[in-house]
Amino acid sequence: MSALSKFFANNKISFLDDLNSTRGEGWTIVMGNPAGDLDSCASALAHSYLSTILDHKRTIALIQTPRSDLKLRPENLLAFKYARLDKDNSDLFTMDDLTSAIKLEELRSSYALVDDNVLSSKFPNDPAADRVNAIFDHHTNAGAHPNANPRIIHPAGSCASIVTNYFQPRFPPSPAPGDAITDVSSLLLSAIMIDTSGLKDNGKTTPHDTTAAEYLYPRTPFGAPTIAGGEPNKEHMSLSDLATLLVDAKRDVANLSGEELLKRDYKPFHWKNSKGEAVHVGLSTVPMGLKHWIERDGQKKFWEDQEAYIKKEKLDILGVLTTFRTRNKNKHKREMLLVFPQGEGVADAPTGLELQLYTGIESNPELGAEPKDIPGIENRRARAWEQTQKQATRKQIAPAIQAIIEAS
Repeated sequence: MSALSKFFANNKISFLDDLNSTRGEGWTIVMGNPAGDLDSCASALAHSYLSTILDHKRTIALIQTPRSDLKLRPENLLAFKYARLDKDNSDLFTMDDLTSAIKLEELRSSYALVDDNVLSSKFPNDPAADRVNAIFDHHTNAGAHPNANPRIIHPAGSCASIVTNYFQPRFPPSPAPGDAITDVSSLLLSAIMIDTSGLKDNGKTTPHDTTAAEYLYPRTPFGAPTIAGGEPNKEHMSLSDLATLLVDAKRDVANLSGEELLKRDYKPFHWKNSKGEAVHVGLSTVPMGLKHWIERDGQKKFWEDQEAYIKKEKLDILGVLTTFRTRNKNKHKREMLLVFPQGEGVADAPTGLELQLYTGIESNPELGAEPKDIPGIENRRARAWEQTQKQATRKQIAPAIQAIIEAS
């Protein structure tokens, strides 16, 4: 077991022991967003280690994914392997580890947020005595938890870059191979590489990402051409090669069912319209084109899966955001599909919020949404688009949908 894996495993045991006696009081739970992508996981794990070692704060990283769903993200598993974490992920602290040990409403822990800046309502917190003590994020600033310190929210391709640059002045100057900090650096670098596609100038990479990656790379096995004694280092690879391996793993989803595709990178949102009525929206990012998905599963199964997921998550709107490369020309494409709960019979012409969303999305130049016909969409409360603005991800789409809903 590596030093970092041992740290996480022991930290998990200590936290679970304290849950029984203090309900976690005196601990900080650091968590990413519910989608559980590599950026969220790496940022939370790194923050947990660095905050504990450098700031002497008892901090545990919570992976907001059930243990049984970790397999849905092969890119995460590859990055964990590079960071020499346990093969069976027993060193990680997952959501079901927490909920099987305590009712969430009984928690007395503080919280730190990474790759997110609003604490989920399922975690107990009194705004008058806010328990969120730190925020590191690159999403739109929601203005929540103003007293968190540090509270660092600004654009970056990867939240891992923000975490790196915050702690970097206090990193050990030249860690030895096998040190936990070396594996933390590998974890952070992997997240930056997958989020920026290897620091490509594609509208996502910022100087924050470049600075962080340039600092981390020589401190990882990837950046060391030789090992002790001058022997070639088998783990040495370029940033571009590292990004390619991670992105290829991320796209390796052919064996996932429709439901698994929807839940592997899913984020719920709870917004209110102008009347104060709640609107529940779920946005799933899927690394497979709609045409390919429908061809693979068939029209009937594809639409049944959308409807079933809407019911399972109790949604008013499901958004499917695809990102993929074409099978013939290897061109990068993005699509968007909005699906509303389907009533009996043929859907009427869209009205109300449905119409406002369609109109608002199509008139938003930042999204570049061009209507697209897909099999089986006729007579459904659904609409699909191809995105000409390929840099518009969930980070841009979610606030755009939120603004339309809040004005409705």
